[in-house]
Amino acid sequence: MTFTNDRPGGARSHASAAPQPTDTMPRLLSAEDLAELFALSVAEIEVAAAPANVPDMDPPGSLYSRESARVAISGQLITALWAEQSNRNAWVFLQSSGWKRLDPLTDTGSTALTLLAAHARATGSAPYADENLAGTLNTLYVW
Repeated sequence: MTFTNDRPGGARSHASAAPQPTDTMPRLLSAEDLAELFALSVAEIEVAAAPANVPDMDPPGSLYSRESARVAISGQLITALWAEQSNRNAWVFLQSSGWKRLDPLTDTGSTALTLLAAHARATGSAPYADENLAGTLNTLYVW
């Protein structure tokens, strides 16, 4: 449907009464189509579509184990939770480490960490947590 500004005062009028059919059918967009639409390179789109990080730690008692270097906090109960109406602003109180902020990188990540922390608090589990250089907890394992 096309519009024209031929009426006085810039009012819009329809060039035709009904939309005209097109010869294109809906289809899935390729990475090239998306790149063109959003002015992104194909590589940027493929990276954005890549799977997210996956768990790299195994539950206690597992026969398979892997070693990794990280600033780890384990064996401490979550004794309190705190949040407010601001986006991505949730904190946990660890038994002997004190208040630690849950990583605010994304809304969904912050929500997921908050849910895991609440579950650990409710069940009395001592989670395994990774603390990043900014001092926030970016990974929680709750057994």
